[in-house]
Amino acid sequence: MSGIKLERLEEEGMVERKRSGMALITVGKVLLWMDFLLLAFVFVGLRSGSQMWMWWVIGEGILGLLLIEIGTHRRGSLTK
Repeated sequence: MSGIKLERLEEEGMVERKRSGMALITVGKVLLWMDFLLLAFVFVGLRSGSQMWMWWVIGEGILGLLLIEIGTHRRGSLTK
C-alpha cells in the first residue's frame, strides 16, 4: 500500500514540475514577442542618440531565452 501512495506522490510532483516548466516557457515566449514590438523603439532611440531601448530589448531577450531554457529543463521530456 505504501508503494502505491509513494508512486502517486511522485506522479503528482512530476505534474507540478511539468506545469511550472510550461508556465516558464510561456512567460519566456511572451517576453520574446514583446521584444519584437519594442524593436521599433530601438531604431528610433539609436537615431536620437539614446541606447536605453537597445539595452532594454537585449536584456529582455536574454531573460526570455533563459526562461525558455529553464522551463524546457524543468518540463523534461513530453514522451515520458
